[in-house]
Amino acid sequence: MRAHFFLLPLALLLLPLPSFAQSERHPTAAEIEDQLQAMRQNILQLMRTGIYDDRRPHALRLQRDTFAEAWSEVDAATAPFLGDWTAIEENLAIYPTANPGEVCVIDSHLDLSDFYLGQVVEGHLITDINLTFVLDSGFLVSTFVYDDEAARYEYANPRPLADPAASPYYVEYHPEIVEQFQQAECLTESPE
Repeated sequence: MRAHFFLLPLALLLLPLPSFAQSERHPTAAEIEDQLQAMRQNILQLMRTGIYDDRRPHALRLQRDTFAEAWSEVDAATAPFLGDWTAIEENLAIYPTANPGEVCVIDSHLDLSDFYLGQVVEGHLITDINLTFVLDSGFLVSTFVYDDEAARYEYANPRPLADPAASPYYVEYHPEIVEQFQQAECLTESPE
């Protein structure tokens, strides 16, 4: 039994990454529910890995929550998704836009980054690259279809959002992300 515990982190690293191994189609409602059910049954295993421990200082947690709360008064559908969510060696930053129900997403893994848009529909964040994000049990769950099999990937513990145009990393290594971000009129500030 102990050997399986150590193999779990390795197995998680081998999972296809949602945005870089693009989903073939959006998962169906039944596929999403199956993935959520399986995730709920595995929450204890996920937490035992230590990957999803909440290491955010109180000030960062409060800053992100205050930002999401301010946006909830303008766009209640997108507000719960906002923040810089983390997983194993990656993060998923979800930003508001001036368009109700729409968000911008910067998906970063190691030295790769991807930009895409999403729309909140009936409580699910549906992206233009066939990912469907669902908030469940304290996780942001990415559901997708790869090789005609539905799968999921969990993110947790959202942090405050940073402006990619003010980040030396994005400006130097991913200027295309900054350009796409600005063209889509993604927002980084709380609403007035």
